[in-house]
Amino acid sequence: MAYSFLLKNFSNSIKKDISSSFGLTLSKPLQVTIQPNERCNAKCLMCNCWKEKNDYINSEEIIDTLKQLRKWIGCNFFVQIAGGEPLIYKGIYDIFSYCADNGIICKISTNGISLTENVCDKIIKSRLSFLSVSLDSHLPEIHDKYRGVEGTLNRAVNGIKYLAENGNLTLGISSVLMKENISTFSESVDFFLSLPIDRLLIQPIRVWTSDISPEKWPEYEYWVNDQQAIADFSNYLLQKKKTDKRILSTEQDIREWNDYFKNPSAFANNNAKKCRVGYDRLIIDFKGNIRLGCYQSPSIGNIKEDKIKNAWHSPKAKKTRVQMMSCKIPCTSNCNKELTLPQKAAKALVLMKSGLFDAKK
Repeated sequence: MAYSFLLKNFSNSIKKDISSSFGLTLSKPLQVTIQPNERCNAKCLMCNCWKEKNDYINSEEIIDTLKQLRKWIGCNFFVQIAGGEPLIYKGIYDIFSYCADNGIICKISTNGISLTENVCDKIIKSRLSFLSVSLDSHLPEIHDKYRGVEGTLNRAVNGIKYLAENGNLTLGISSVLMKENISTFSESVDFFLSLPIDRLLIQPIRVWTSDISPEKWPEYEYWVNDQQAIADFSNYLLQKKKTDKRILSTEQDIREWNDYFKNPSAFANNNAKKCRVGYDRLIIDFKGNIRLGCYQSPSIGNIKEDKIKNAWHSPKAKKTRVQMMSCKIPCTSNCNKELTLPQKAAKALVLMKSGLFDAKK
């Protein structure tokens, strides 16, 4: 399965290059993010998702969308289930099982609050491929403060350990660099890597509201303005990465953080012009809107009314791709990085060693 997946993605990458150069749509969305809900059981300080009280799409509609994608794309594509908090969504295990039954690699991003032994057993039974937990510090007084729920760190860590001991899925941690955790984040990384995980991804915080212009981002209350702390952590992580290949952030990612935090507006002009995520990535948001690779891109349809393939090839999608190519929003997200072949190989090797492509029993 691994080699089939990699070959399919390599072929699609070539088609993406051709499509973005000539305004075509030869490539397909081999990476799909589905946001089944925006409801959440955390109350994160830097997020308003938890204020949403309703679900707008059901699991049957999501599975129907997956069926459309499976028929169009075939097997061996990647689905990320995001939130809100997906583990409180009704029918989530049916979605995991459908993916497992149909050769779709499925990853869930969770805050870890729901990872009781009972929930972990359901995850294992569903044969989920990949679970990533969002952890931003090894210190409860920092992590739990940001998550707005006491005991969050402990629940998440216990869940990771239980899944590693009893399950057969790839486990990861995703972290966000921000003002309050930067000074102790080296110790946090050491702690994260002491856990039974297969990969660690670190990304700098960004401002998710259009109400604040990039020039004003350094005034954001969670922004990192301590350049020395950023430099010290970056140097630490570059050295750590040499001995622990589970760190997925590339050297290029890490070296960019200083410039990004120092002047995000200039960073946008230098890096965000060539965003081509609209040629190989798709998002279904919590209201069923179909978007091209980025939550901030306009809707090109809705799963309640439109077929995925038709939306992908629509005139509106073509226009949106052109607009995204000249995006001016500062962005350090992995999705818009044009990785070198060695970088792609290194990341693929980490995931292959994790057992991501192994059959789940």
